[in-house]
Amino acid sequence: MKRTAEIVLTVIGIVLNVIMIGIGALINFAFNDAKFRNEMEDELMKDPTLSNADVDINMIMDFLGGVGWGFIIIVTISTILAIIAAVVVRGNRKPKLAGGLLIGSSLLLGIGTILIGWLPALLFLIAGILCFARRPKEPVDHSMY
Repeated sequence: MKRTAEIVLTVIGIVLNVIMIGIGALINFAFNDAKFRNEMEDELMKDPTLSNADVDINMIMDFLGGVGWGFIIIVTISTILAIIAAVVVRGNRKPKLAGGLLIGSSLLLGIGTILIGWLPALLFLIAGILCFARRPKEPVDHSMY
């Protein structure tokens, strides 16, 4: 049985994950840039709700930088699991293992990124369910007839 649908959905999800890793890295590097950080701090200081609440702007910027690294790590782990699943499902070798890896990758990506990565998570979930649902065709014994 060919597993073309599972492989296509997985590859599309992997490509979207790689794009998300790139965007996350760009945002993370922007938060490490002193000029960008100073401009962001100035803009946050102009916000009347934050200036009245006595919020530490440096703490907010450090938090956002940490969230960026967490986002990159979660999406990278999800991508690695999906690549392993794509290799395993190719040739219909171990579709159950691939389905488990894809569903695990989907849950990690969806929950870990607070649904920012909902599209690749949905693609991985559909591919994982297809891995479990599609059964190989059993040969028909015509000798009885």
